[in-house]
Amino acid sequence: MVKLHAPSSYNNASDAERASQSNGCGPGGWKFDVVPDNLLGVDVVAACNIHDWMYGEGGGEDDREWADRIFLMNMKRLVRAAGGPLLPARLCLAWWYWRGVVKLGRPAFDYDVADS
Repeated sequence: MVKLHAPSSYNNASDAERASQSNGCGPGGWKFDVVPDNLLGVDVVAACNIHDWMYGEGGGEDDREWADRIFLMNMKRLVRAAGGPLLPARLCLAWWYWRGVVKLGRPAFDYDVADS
């Protein structure tokens, strides 16, 4: 099992608490099927769940940027652990996935901050 970066609040939470804050990859609803849960066969749901948790904790722009950086680091850890000939392509996809989150994730972060 790959050790991922996560805040202590996530590591100390129960499965039920995590499930209440995280929904895997994507925002849910019809868009949920558009956002991938894997990068050419490497499951990245754990990275998405940690990212959701960090967004749910809210805060300022620095917190959002940190959550996004942790998301990229965790995806890269998962991809590197899988290795294989698809490693370069998976790393490239992780970067593009991260860029999409950086560009399109603000409404999810703002929403969670407003609801906290």
